[in-house]
Amino acid sequence: MRFRKERPELTWARIVALHEQAGEASRACADILKTMQVDAADAELKSFLFTSAIESEGKTTMALNFAAMLATRGKRVLLADVHWQRPTLGRMLGVSDRSGLTDLLETGGRHEDLLVQDTRLPQLFVLPRGTRSMELLQGKAADRMRALVEGARKTFDFVLLDGASTASGPDVLILDRMVDGVLLVIACDQTQQTQLAAARRTLAQHPGTRVGVLLNRVPRYLPDYYRTV
Repeated sequence: MRFRKERPELTWARIVALHEQAGEASRACADILKTMQVDAADAELKSFLFTSAIESEGKTTMALNFAAMLATRGKRVLLADVHWQRPTLGRMLGVSDRSGLTDLLETGGRHEDLLVQDTRLPQLFVLPRGTRSMELLQGKAADRMRALVEGARKTFDFVLLDGASTASGPDVLILDRMVDGVLLVIACDQTQQTQLAAARRTLAQHPGTRVGVLLNRVPRYLPDYYRTV
């Protein structure tokens, strides 16, 4: 039987501390951004959807770390929770009971009125999932979501969407048409090759999408069979 090391709970205070200290997590996120910019030198990549092959691979953690890294480097960042069924961003930041994106998509209005900030990272603006239920992004809600992303690209340096897994339903296919790129988070020693292949097939349905794969939870000692991929 294999036992996984218990990870400390990820809180707003811990995220801030990790990136204020410019530690390992912050440097890793900065390296990811540099790689994306090099690979897409011919395009301005400002909006990204974070997804995964299955649930619980750490995509919310990655999205939050990435947002915090950008904010500590002076970038104005919008981080929105678009995981309708299992929103974890609000729980992490203690704003799960706040009005947010689903309220905006149902009734309209200004997203600026619903943003949450922390004084320790004033450049990071969080849009919670919201209080209204939503099963599928469609109709007027999809139009409002598209307008939100397009408008936010003009007022923020980066727009990050914390989404559901590709296996959870068609929303990922709808959202990936609204962003410049998709970041597929894969948990090391957890995600099966068949699950990863299914996720890539899903994203390949929109051939114009730029897809990057982030290998998460990599142990310091990496077995040889991972190095041969």
